[in-house]
Amino acid sequence: MSIFKNDILKGKIALVTGASRGIGRAISVELSKAGAHVILVSRTLSLLRETEEAISSSGGWAKALSADVASINDVSKVFNFIEREFGYLNILVNSAGISPHYTSFHKAPLEDWKEIINTNIFGTFNCCKLAFPLLSKCSSSSIINISSIGGVIGLPRVAIYTASKGAIVTFTKAISIEWAPYNIRVNAICPGFIETDMTKGLSSKSELKEQVISRIPMGRFGKPEEVAKAAVFLASDGASYITGHCLIIDGGWTAG
Repeated sequence: MSIFKNDILKGKIALVTGASRGIGRAISVELSKAGAHVILVSRTLSLLRETEEAISSSGGWAKALSADVASINDVSKVFNFIEREFGYLNILVNSAGISPHYTSFHKAPLEDWKEIINTNIFGTFNCCKLAFPLLSKCSSSSIINISSIGGVIGLPRVAIYTASKGAIVTFTKAISIEWAPYNIRVNAICPGFIETDMTKGLSSKSELKEQVISRIPMGRFGKPEEVAKAAVFLASDGASYITGHCLIIDGGWTAG
């Protein structure tokens, strides 16, 4: 059950990248529950169709578009579609992100570095750049970039991932200043350990998982829906004076 009125985002057009699973899927569903039309983007169309069906079966509107956010050509096609169909965009959620390994920095293959940087950083850059003309047509619009607690503190064995997420934090702050005159709010969400495919490997190792949970004051991993509800708030008029903010959702991990 959503904590928001089901029309809080009525008439809004939203684009969510990384919408095929995890946090991106949960955000897509919650935006739809709040009344938004949601364009879903991911590289894996079969999984994206599942998100589309989840929204459609609940009476919402969603359109699945396969694209690699690291490819400016792919991203251009997505925004061409939005311009043709709607002519504007109210909400952009950059949730696409990867962390293909959990290993010491000096052991990480160079190709993994490039893949993480291309998806996590350039993917967000590409979408923000091409979204600007559509977002600036609205009297008020919102960008929500999904970073990580790894973007604000050091996390061992995921150094490249944390570097990419740190870039998202400072990028968010910078463009929030640049784009405030255009009535585009830009914020970031920094999740901690959330129950997703990205943390599945960690969850499968009971001893390691227990060590992580022992560091979390609330004593558990978060749920994708808990991040998604925060995204709906940041996208809504309830957050109309919030920009350049990085909202940490981590059960208290970074509080100590």
